[in-house]
Amino acid sequence: SYPTAVEFSDDVGADIYEQRLAEADGLGPDAPMSLYGHLPFCEEQCLFCACHVIISPDHERAAPYLEMMRREIELLAKRMPKRRKFAQLHLGGGTPTYYSPEELKTLVKAILSEYEPIEGAEIAVEVDPRVTSFEHLDVLAELGFNRMSMGVQDFTLEVQERVHRIQTAEKTQAIVEHGRRRGYRGINMDLIYGLPLQTPETFEATVDRVLEIAPDRVACYSFAYVPWMQGHQKKLDETELPSREVKVELFAIIREKLLGAGYETIGMDHFAKPDDELAIAKAAGRLRRNFQGYAVIPGDDVLGFGVSAIGDVRGALIQNEKKLSRY
Repeated sequence: SYPTAVEFSDDVGADIYEQRLAEADGLGPDAPMSLYGHLPFCEEQCLFCACHVIISPDHERAAPYLEMMRREIELLAKRMPKRRKFAQLHLGGGTPTYYSPEELKTLVKAILSEYEPIEGAEIAVEVDPRVTSFEHLDVLAELGFNRMSMGVQDFTLEVQERVHRIQTAEKTQAIVEHGRRRGYRGINMDLIYGLPLQTPETFEATVDRVLEIAPDRVACYSFAYVPWMQGHQKKLDETELPSREVKVELFAIIREKLLGAGYETIGMDHFAKPDDELAIAKAAGRLRRNFQGYAVIPGDDVLGFGVSAIGDVRGALIQNEKKLSRY
């Protein structure tokens, strides 16, 4: 993301936010927005992660958070009575499917009670195949969700054990296939290169397995080893990380394999099938990018809900309080 997290300052406060919300409301109902909801809870810590997450095996502890998000959604809607339509809605995390299907249904209904999707809106969710059930996908599909993204990182068991994320290719494929049956499109998989114990040979096998599953999109990210910022990364052995030269080779494997399979480049680290909306939008010169990533439907402003969520309102990047107790 750009700008990076360290660029945000307390100098931008509620007064500036309210001013920009009022300006955004002045654009009226014909200017749809993008909405982002951050659900930070995960059952366990993946050691590669640099996202804002809260680790809690105790689901009861996480339940009140949804009510706080609902209150924030109402507060923002009151400040923007003329702008209630959205072109994009994205639930990220954390692990949104940490919550039960019924809990997610309650949250989404709270959003939809205040905001209305335009025709053809992209309504997306990040899923973790390890904790996502077919019921999760069914309930969200019934509420209008039509896109999903999932982390894979690497299918090599030794690498998965090192980074504390054991995820089988079979489970991942089952979620993709059920999602397709329920009408999800633009299905994305994330890969990370530069993880401990990765080699060109093992990573090539991972990419080959991903191509067998054939997601519509693939995003590949360079592993950011920043133990001074992410304390849990101190559990990783730095000597097991690939060298810079090997990291370049790992990226080359992804690129060559995906291009050889017919995927097209979208920016520097995303790939999409030619018939995917991202590739079509790029070819037509209407591909957009906002703080949530690449977009095919213009959304002039982004509203962020939840702890640490980032919005982009009339050119002001606004981040919510990052500490749960203060949020």
